[in-house]
Amino acid sequence: MRILLVLILLLGSFFCQAQELSNYQEVDKFKVNGLTTKVYFNDPLKRLIAKHPDFDNKENQTKHVLLSEYLHNNPIYVFKTTNKKKVVKSYWLIGDPRKVRTKNYFKLEIKDSDNSTEKIIDNVNIGGSFFEHMMFFQTPQGSQSIGKGIQIWGYFTMVQPYEPLKSTMIQLMKMDITNTIPEEILAKEEERIEPLFEYQKCALENVIGRTFTITVLQYDSLGNVKNKYPREEKDKQLYHSSTSKNLTGVTTFPYFSSDDKTTKSDSVIHVESGQEYLNHYLKEIRIIKGPTNQTERVEGKLIIHGYSAKGHSTNDELYIAEFSKIGDCNLPRLVKFCPLNDPEFKRPRLIIEIEYELK
Repeated sequence: MRILLVLILLLGSFFCQAQELSNYQEVDKFKVNGLTTKVYFNDPLKRLIAKHPDFDNKENQTKHVLLSEYLHNNPIYVFKTTNKKKVVKSYWLIGDPRKVRTKNYFKLEIKDSDNSTEKIIDNVNIGGSFFEHMMFFQTPQGSQSIGKGIQIWGYFTMVQPYEPLKSTMIQLMKMDITNTIPEEILAKEEERIEPLFEYQKCALENVIGRTFTITVLQYDSLGNVKNKYPREEKDKQLYHSSTSKNLTGVTTFPYFSSDDKTTKSDSVIHVESGQEYLNHYLKEIRIIKGPTNQTERVEGKLIIHGYSAKGHSTNDELYIAEFSKIGDCNLPRLVKFCPLNDPEFKRPRLIIEIEYELK
């Protein structure tokens, strides 16, 4: 009876994993440290077309947004190891929605024979948007694009080949099998930063998405706008965007901690922040409050970082985030970067207009 129960549990675990991978395509098979490894590919294009029958007729930018959202929230490859047909472990390469505006946004979830997550490798040197095993590249003509930069849906992008990804995965799998994974690449439990100001708390409770219109401006000798270069970005990870070291996230939603030091003078609050991401881009920060204690704007200096053969250098610009009423919240609506000789913000070098999607 005991043997029968063990067999039922083993078969149940194997059946669950088989069911999970039923819509995946087996694309490779090899051995790692004596373990048979089968590789399964989850084609995001097939999933998007199934979910959006009109996908081919959508605008190019919408296609890229849908693809990015899918890749940041779902598995792309699964490496399943077996020994004498018994599942040992499986390695799930999954997009991490917390990693915004970075190429290498995948994490590796390592699951045991019961399909329970054992550990997560956070620092995985794998990224991209288009992969060799996608349906686009399964024809003789399509295969010629693998490993090259090509135009897809109006944008220039690289088609990621499988072999370098496989090589990286084998290294990580060997480290796991031999218990030699460096501690620093493992995911650690995240401690959420408690907000300092009312707009932060209100936004976290009410905002589910943002759209940025980012415009670079050029002026003639008389100070008139000569050229405008707008582009649009979307963001559904407000908290993680603002607490990662990316310029747009930090400046469009300055996220202060309840542990930050503040000094108040009339309606102005000066903040000395201990947050690495804030200090990387902003300094001399001032919060201007309105009559009802609502934040009206955030001002400071923007730190522009430059990197060259001579090393790292910085220079400063003026920064302002102007707030408006959005639903029940007062939130940043217009962000400007201006030269230091433009204290009235009349000739911004760059502006970011923000639209919000509320719950």
